[in-house]
Amino acid sequence: MSKRKRLEEHGDAGSKQSKAARFNIHTLKRLQKAVAADPEIDLTSDFPKDYSKRLSEMRIPLPSPTITTITAATTSGSDTEEDIRVFLMPSEPTAIIFPLADSVRSLLADADMSEALVGLMRRCEILWKSPFPRKKMVFKCDGNIVIKAIKNALDYTEYTTLQYLEVHKPTVPAPRPSGLLRMNDVSLIFMTYTSTTTLADIWAWLDISQKKSIQDQLNQILTDLRSLAHPSGTPLGGVCGEGCKDVRRHLRRSTEPILTVKDFKDFLFPSLRASIFAEFISRLQQPYVPPQQLKIRCVFTHGDLRPDNITVEPSGDRQFRITGLLDWEYSGFYPEYHELIKSTNGLGPSADDDWYLFLPKCISLESYGMWWVLDYAQGAFME
Repeated sequence: MSKRKRLEEHGDAGSKQSKAARFNIHTLKRLQKAVAADPEIDLTSDFPKDYSKRLSEMRIPLPSPTITTITAATTSGSDTEEDIRVFLMPSEPTAIIFPLADSVRSLLADADMSEALVGLMRRCEILWKSPFPRKKMVFKCDGNIVIKAIKNALDYTEYTTLQYLEVHKPTVPAPRPSGLLRMNDVSLIFMTYTSTTTLADIWAWLDISQKKSIQDQLNQILTDLRSLAHPSGTPLGGVCGEGCKDVRRHLRRSTEPILTVKDFKDFLFPSLRASIFAEFISRLQQPYVPPQQLKIRCVFTHGDLRPDNITVEPSGDRQFRITGLLDWEYSGFYPEYHELIKSTNGLGPSADDDWYLFLPKCISLESYGMWWVLDYAQGAFME
């Protein structure tokens, strides 16, 4: 039975392909096309940029199907252990940043919070490791609870967003917040579990009708999300005053309240405020942006929309249903074109993933193409 056939029947074959494997498959297809077009081509000219480095960064072990435990040596803080749990020790105090849900309190029933927490983390199953596991990991513990562990988190944007959505837009498929603890500079975000199968796991195996179905579902979800009204007079960015973030080259945070789209542009491109350049960009947009589009709304934005952050499950008739949007740490109120720009962060000349051709209509190039071009032009001149 072919892998594609198994996917159609069971819906999970794609989840066994690692990101590194998918990258190699896409690279091979690209090279095969190049050879078909020119059998004598120098293949090194068609290799993805920084191929070896990118492949190495993608080589993250797939989650183990069994519950992963850590040894006593791990909790002692060994510098060689690639696991964020090395920082969690029973002797360290535990701070309750946001109250725990009953479902979490029942998992920490022991009298001593720190001991109970360390014991719980030892029993957890690893769902995901970042390229730097001592900085960020995701675990599944008993019941329907997931724990996202982050070292040295500077704010709680993801958690406050989940709280905000639960109250103001519960129809958006986001995890439900279940409490937040902090121990030894490790933030532990408790939330409800959605699914371990992401859109990235299956996208390469979907046909056009399946991809369009995902596109339509995502359009409905984002249209619903973007209908949240931006409270007048409140700063852009995180819903609890965390400010705006930009990860164009490295993580930057606004230090002053940003109240207008112009202020947001100045934050993104602080070195491009010279009057001549600003006037040139203004003249560039005038012939191409309809007057009705010059007035930009600020809408609720996910800020990191990509297949890795979208969970799915089979829904019958060979289709898949979106079950959740993950990773809300860059979310908040931003200009309405910002979601498109952020969702194409991974797009480059060597990209061969057609996900970018199936972005939902509400954030499409047809709606915000000129704003995307203007952002790209200004970004090219950043210092």
